[in-house]
This record gives sequence, structure tokens and C-alpha cells, in this order.
Amino acid sequence: MLTYNRPVLLNKIVSCPTPDRVKITSGAKAKNSALTEFLRERGIDANAIRQRYEQNIEQNSATTTEDVTEDTVVTISGSAATAAERRRNRAAEAAAASRARRKSKKKKRDDDSDEDFEDVIAHITRPQPGQIEFCAECSNRFTVTAYSRAAPDGEGLLCHSCGSKYAKEEKIQKKTQISSRKKKKSIAAALLDKQTAAVPKLQDMCIKIIAKYIDDVEMLGDIGDLNMEKIARILSRNRSLKDNTMKLFLGPTIKRLQFWDCSNLSSSSFELIASYCPKIESLTLSMCGQMADEVMDYYGSHFTQLRSLTINGGFLITADCWARFFKAKGSQLVKVSISNTLRFNTKSIESLAEHCGSSLEELTFSRVGSLTTEDLEKYLHKFPKLTSLELSYMRAVVKDGGFIVDVLKLIGPQLLTLNLDDGGDLSDAVLTSGIRPHCSTLQNLSLSLCESFTDAGFRELFADWSQNQGLINANFSRCTNVGDDGMQAFLEHSCKTVVVLNLNSMYLLTAATLQLMAASDCEFLSQLDLGFLRCVTDAEVELLMNKCKSLQFMEVYGNMRVTELAKIRQGVTVVGRPSDSL
Repeated sequence: MLTYNRPVLLNKIVSCPTPDRVKITSGAKAKNSALTEFLRERGIDANAIRQRYEQNIEQNSATTTEDVTEDTVVTISGSAATAAERRRNRAAEAAAASRARRKSKKKKRDDDSDEDFEDVIAHITRPQPGQIEFCAECSNRFTVTAYSRAAPDGEGLLCHSCGSKYAKEEKIQKKTQISSRKKKKSIAAALLDKQTAAVPKLQDMCIKIIAKYIDDVEMLGDIGDLNMEKIARILSRNRSLKDNTMKLFLGPTIKRLQFWDCSNLSSSSFELIASYCPKIESLTLSMCGQMADEVMDYYGSHFTQLRSLTINGGFLITADCWARFFKAKGSQLVKVSISNTLRFNTKSIESLAEHCGSSLEELTFSRVGSLTTEDLEKYLHKFPKLTSLELSYMRAVVKDGGFIVDVLKLIGPQLLTLNLDDGGDLSDAVLTSGIRPHCSTLQNLSLSLCESFTDAGFRELFADWSQNQGLINANFSRCTNVGDDGMQAFLEHSCKTVVVLNLNSMYLLTAATLQLMAASDCEFLSQLDLGFLRCVTDAEVELLMNKCKSLQFMEVYGNMRVTELAKIRQGVTVVGRPSDSL
């Protein structure tokens, strides 16, 4: 009978012979590795290196790497050392350096452990709750508790009365820090709104409190349209305008409604605007990404008195829906502003021109990428009563300025506002052949990011432009090819009328233009942007402060030579100095 004994697992580890101790009993020869063969071919013996390294360790007692490397250099008698010997020396030096690094790390660990030991000892020597101790300040005897405070110098503990005194001081200090932080925050918010951080009015404080607790408000009551707009702006800024809070602004007597952030409103909430406010004449809805065709169709049938419509971000509204809406409103509309959509195409602008062209006075297309140059060239001539035209951030569409010159020939005599921002490929012909001969009543001109306009074009536009009485609002930021000649011609033409002037990033301007601005006595200039102008220094800022008496707000972002040493006139807010900190 065969028996089978199960192997017993031993708890001890059985050592196996290492590969170099294995005896080859067969006639076969063990195969060496590629590295071993490589070293052997070049006369490098690992055993010799190891023996030489052990001898060096025994003879060398130095602890630094430099001493070790000096003592372990092996010299060979005779003429010159072979390459193999030099490699052995380098290997020995690397091993010695590694040993020195290990010693350094060990010493650092010992230092850290000493510090930890001191912390532990300090914690152990601290009196425990229930022990009797003497106060480090008043020397009175007291019982230590878990809430006993340490003395300010760290020596000893404080009794309850002394600890309470320091606790009150820390509380006052913390309260002061919080108040200072809030004040800095309010100053920053005021600067962003181009205002001064003065003592707020009681009315504004009440409006902020209402906006803060808007979810608990059931009815706003009769607080006036202006206050309603302020609350709506605060809610839009905080993204607190929702389906439930929106209803607070609706009513049958509302004629003007502005919601600047409708991202949290549902499609049904948009329809409530027409249901609750049938007498609306002006409607502004921004960031209304959830507005669909059903909403616009509902507006077309329920807004019987609508005259002004501004839609920003209505990318769900289709071209057919726009066509139906314009057909329903007809000549009732006098202002239309469409921004940030790709579905307003040829069919939409055709319907707008056909049904609203005879009455429309203000037209804005901004970032409407679905329109083409042919669309604008064909249909803009059908708006003869326009007083305001904006074609901004549509570089690919307005790249040919020929149709703009033709449009200005038609609407130029009554045009008050023209915005061609980001018209990077427009030529000087728009200035010299379009604006100068035809826009005699122009008051507001914005040419931001129009890099193709030149200094000569600006000079020809404004020099001796007697037909125009002067611009009130001018934005020439990032017109990088316009220099002193063009801006000096503008100042000679509009220095007596300009109120808001933006010269941001006009890199070719020099201090001569700013000195001319100060000498021209711009008596109505109240807002000036000089950001990223290399020529602006403390001297130019002080000069403009003294000469422009109506100046209230100045931006100097990116001007490294404007410092805190510049003398700022009382009543003027300067924003953007590198030295300013909040």
C-alpha cells in the first residue's frame, strides 16, 4: 500500500545557495551576462574593484567628500595609468561620495530628532489640568485648566483674569482685521465700478440688504424703477436671479425690464415676463441661453407695445423664429441688439430689413458669426433712419470696408454713434471716405482693436474737420499704428467736447501728446484711460490732474513708471498703479 506524506510548512526560512556558490557538475559552462562580458573585454574586474574599495575604506578616516576623494585616488607606478585603472578610480570615488552623503543625511535626521525631543519635553513639562500654578503676570495662585493661556513671552501660564484680558485684546484685534478686510473689499468693488468708496447712502444700504436676503422677500412693493434696476443688477452680479426671485420684478405697470444674467432662468420663466408685463416697451435679456423658439413666439404675440429689444446669448433661437418675430412686430421696433449667436443668418436679417427697416433707429450686431459680408452689404441700405450702428467683433464679416462707406453715405448725416470694434482689416478709406465727408453729427466713435488704421488716416480724418462739432465719447484702444500726429489732430478737433477718452495700448504715443492734452484745456474730460502707455510717468499724471479740472477717473494699468509719489488731486480716482495694494 502506497502512503503519501504531505509536506510540512516550516516557519524557518531555508537559505538557498547564491548563484556564485552553485557548483556546476555537468560539462556545460554557465553563460555570463552582457555586462560581465563587456567589462571583461576591457580588462575591468569587479572583484579587484571591490577589494581596492575595502582597502580604501579601512585606510581612510576622513568624513568629508573632498578628503575621501583625495585619499582614494589610486596611483600606478610606471609611466601612465591605463584606462581600466582610471575607471576603477572613478568607481571608488563615487562610492566614497555616496558614503559621505549618507552620513550627512543621518546627521540631519539626528538634528531633527533632537528638535522633536525638545518639543516633547516642553509638552511634558507643561502643567496638567488640576495642578496648582502661579500666574506669570500677577503671581496669583490658580488651578490649571485645559483653557489656561500661556504667557505672551511663553514663560509660564496666566490665571483666568489675566487670560481674559488678553482674550479681549485678541478679539478686538481680530475684529479690526475683519473690518479692515471688508473695507479693502468695498474699495476694490468701488474702483471696478469707477466710483469712490464713500459712505453709502441709506437707500443703497437697504438695497444691498434686500439683495442679500432676496430669497426671503415676498414682495418689493412700490420702490421705483431705478431701485428695481439696482437690485436686479446686484442679483445678476451674484448670479442670484432665479425662477422664484425673478417674479419680484414683474408687474402689470412695468415698462422697462433689464436682466443681465438669465443663465439660471428656465424657458417657462421667460414666458412669465410677457404674461405679467404686457406693457413692456424696453426689454434687455443677457446670457439667456435657455430661451427657445417658443418664448420668442410668445413675445411676438403678447408684447403689443415693445419698441426696444436686446438679446445677448440667445443661441437656441432659430432663424425662422427670428423671421416670425420681426414679421409680428413690424414697424413697432425702433431698437434691436443681437449678440453672441450663430443662428441669426440671412433669412433673419432679411425679415428684419423688410418689416422693421423703415422705423429702426438703433441696430447692433456683435459676435454674430452666421452673418456674411454679402448679407450686410445687401440689407444695411434698408435702414435709412439709423442713428446708432454697431458692427463689433465681426472681423471676418466687415473685412471689406467698401460697403461700410456706402452705408455711411446713406445714414451718415443723422448718425450719432458708430462702433466698429475689432475691425482689424478695415482700411483708412472708412475714415477718410466714409466718416469724414458724411458723419457730420457723429458724437460717439469706438474703433477699438482696429490695428489697420494708420496715423496718416487719423490725421486726415480729424484735421480741419469743420463739419463735425467734436466727439463726446472716443475709444481708440489698441489702435497700435496710430501715433502722435493722429492723436494731436484729434485733440485739436475735440478737446473742447470730449468727456470719455480711451487711449489704452496705443504704443506709438509719446509724452508730447499728453502734454498737448494738458495744454488744450479739455474742460469736460472726466474719464481717461492711459493703460499700457510707455510714455506715462508721474510727471504726466500730475500735469493732467492740474490742467483737466473735470477729471474724475484715470486708469494707468501696466505703466511701471507711475508710482505712489505722484500727487493726486482730491476728487480724482487713479486705478492701476503697480504700487497700489488692497
